[in-house]
Amino acid sequence: MIDREMLLTTVSALIYILLVILILLRGKIEAAIDLFRSRYRLRPERGSQAQPFEGLDRLLKTTMKRPLSPTAFGVLTIALFFTVFIASAKTIPPAAAFITGAAFAGLPFLFLRMRLERIRRAGSFEGEKLVSAFLTAYYVSGGNIYETIERSLAQCTHLKHTPRLLSALLLSLRSTADPDRVRAATDAFAYGIGTGWASMLAYAIRTGALKGTDMGPAIEDIMSQLREARSLAEERRRINGESVRMTTYLAPGLYIGSVFVAVVVMGMPLGRFLYNQFFTAQGFALLTSALFLFLLNRMLLEMLTNRKLDF
Repeated sequence: MIDREMLLTTVSALIYILLVILILLRGKIEAAIDLFRSRYRLRPERGSQAQPFEGLDRLLKTTMKRPLSPTAFGVLTIALFFTVFIASAKTIPPAAAFITGAAFAGLPFLFLRMRLERIRRAGSFEGEKLVSAFLTAYYVSGGNIYETIERSLAQCTHLKHTPRLLSALLLSLRSTADPDRVRAATDAFAYGIGTGWASMLAYAIRTGALKGTDMGPAIEDIMSQLREARSLAEERRRINGESVRMTTYLAPGLYIGSVFVAVVVMGMPLGRFLYNQFFTAQGFALLTSALFLFLLNRMLLEMLTNRKLDF
């Protein structure tokens, strides 16, 4: 006789693993679809198709000082899913345990996205100083892109985020002259900042490195637009942060208050409260749902309120 719970557990785990594989191979799937659609159109440029794990690999390299490989990140995500799934299956039905495990397994990716938005926002506000130093260095070095980047790095040591991205770009440009790899390096620089001005600067660097075209006017245009964007950003700083503070402090405070009311005011033993919270289906489901929604809400507010400096 087949154990029904074991069967549901196995099926849920297999479904989750399949979903993770599909997510990790999304770039390759999209590239295959684009290739199929291009049968009756112009064929895509060489090297322009998305590589598997490319998006996740960029995310890990941008947000982590010691980046994991996409495969290692996927293994850790699956391990987190199984840990939460097995722990949850002891108190709640397998289907609900699967949903809980999948929700918590998605949190590392959400945290990385939230950290990416923070890095992008901070890096975007360094744009005016970076582009100003880059423009000065460009004319001093006579239009040599490699020397321009070196001079810019020497002048921007006080900046926190953009010099790291620019330094990685310089190393990539020094190590290859292949147009596809140069494009990938400049795209990674633009991805790390995620703004229009970063994409324009990356294009100017790529064009100057590959073709030697004079990009001075283009960089000057980026500089002038950044100055206009700065004035608009000053107005956005007036946005009230009450919603963020309420999400960060009020929700945990209400939970602590509920514990105080249950234990002190209503006289429920602390051991009984902890048992109801962690070892009953209703209590555990309520706690995990509240925790997940709190973290999700915090991430969404972070993305909405912390807008980047861009034009």
